[in-house]
Amino acid sequence: MATWVDDIVQALENLGGQGSFSEIAAEIQRLRKKPLNSTYENTIRERIFRNSSDSKSFKEKDLFRKVSNGVWALRVQGNQEILSPKHPSFPNNEEISEGKTTWVEDIVRAITNLGGQATLTQIYDEVKRIRQGPMPKMWQHIIQDTIYQRSSDTQKFQGNDLFRKVDKGVWSLRNHVVSSQPVHRAPKQKDTVPQNFLPPESFEEIANILTTIKQYRDYQHPDSSTWKEYVDEFFHVLGFSTDEKNQRTMTLNLMGANHTPKAIVCYVKPGENFDEITPGLKWDSYLFYAAKFHQVEWGILTDGLQLKIIQFKEQDNKEPSYWPDLDGIVCKEKLDTFCTVYKMFSFIKGYNGKSTVQGHKKKSQQGQKDGDLAERHVLRLKFWGELLEKAKTKTRLHAKVSPGIENWVSAGAGKSGLGFNYVVRMDDAQVELYIDRGEAEWNKMVFNAFLQHKVEIEELFGGPLDWQLLPEKRASRIRFVISSYGLKDQEYWDELQEQLIESMIRMEKAFRSFINGFHV
Repeated sequence: MATWVDDIVQALENLGGQGSFSEIAAEIQRLRKKPLNSTYENTIRERIFRNSSDSKSFKEKDLFRKVSNGVWALRVQGNQEILSPKHPSFPNNEEISEGKTTWVEDIVRAITNLGGQATLTQIYDEVKRIRQGPMPKMWQHIIQDTIYQRSSDTQKFQGNDLFRKVDKGVWSLRNHVVSSQPVHRAPKQKDTVPQNFLPPESFEEIANILTTIKQYRDYQHPDSSTWKEYVDEFFHVLGFSTDEKNQRTMTLNLMGANHTPKAIVCYVKPGENFDEITPGLKWDSYLFYAAKFHQVEWGILTDGLQLKIIQFKEQDNKEPSYWPDLDGIVCKEKLDTFCTVYKMFSFIKGYNGKSTVQGHKKKSQQGQKDGDLAERHVLRLKFWGELLEKAKTKTRLHAKVSPGIENWVSAGAGKSGLGFNYVVRMDDAQVELYIDRGEAEWNKMVFNAFLQHKVEIEELFGGPLDWQLLPEKRASRIRFVISSYGLKDQEYWDELQEQLIESMIRMEKAFRSFINGFHV
């Protein structure tokens, strides 16, 4: 039976040489073809750390490279990636053993079967037919990302130039000679935004807005349960408030006051068909009726990875604006392309239904606040997002807590006035039992009640704790400090987060019986 390390290498090969931790775990689950125990994700994470010189836990072979927080790749040896020895060129059906091929090989085979050129939807269907088995979560996104990474026509290109972009959503094999038959295009229609329209923000301000969006994106992943929150934040940073109508739709309004909705947004989950709800029924049609119902002219379709904006106006049948690689624009901070996206949203903000529209002169206060979000706040948002996702696999204590921009996150300890907190500072971090019911006398009394059991509590915890009565302040705390690194040490966030989670589990265990038996 293959070892965990073997399976991690195989999973990364299948993912095109690189993947997020959740993608790696899902692919290993597919490879093993049998139920895994509840700690398998921790085992995978530990094997990656032990086999990567980018980790402080490095002990064995240097197989894995940390690309960014939560994203890993096979380590490059010389100029060659550790990939399957089979070169992903153009294999015949007989040359591929079922269940052993990489995503790259299956995409090449799919396009070959489709005549050397196909739309993304056709490629998805053919790859699914070739694989003939359960597909991992986000498999369509994996296919799209693999194509982008193997095409010099995209900003995500990482080498091995196999695929060529023929047209929007149409791909061919790089050495395939495309038919000279022209691609049919609809007649040119009016521009949705007047050419002379300019947003009121400066180029530098728009660049800052893009940077802020990217920072939100860096701690999220399309297959995470909080991806929709990132989509919401995307619109918030652009200066809109969102009003959710149902799981699929929300309206965009100007920040700062109650306004008539400016647009309706339809949310497509990543991995779902972006064109059709069901065969023959397009998302565009759904969006049209939603816009009509909410009496707005602008419809927006997005899954956070792609973006389509449509103006529904009977007298002006205008062509939709479509950005199939919105995620690439954000992740690569392609400012020139983002400016066209921002110009569109700026126009929608000031749109009043007339043929000539001037850019709005004042930015909303909240939009300005989001655009100027301090770097430390963004770092905290990323840090807490990653820590809370990892913690969910080990303890339910903070499972319902959302990441924020403060230097702490808190969960109730089961009694009023008691909370288990994670705290992070630039140079260190801590876990703590925080005591504050709003009354200094009560807080100090409870602290002293715990202090009477100091020896037992520290024995259960497995080490000394820092007991802080804080006589000058209303609250008290009992904490354990991790001083090796802090928020500024992003390269060691994985290890810091693991230590914090482990310490929190030990702290809850140490105090739980005393908290449950405490009667006040």
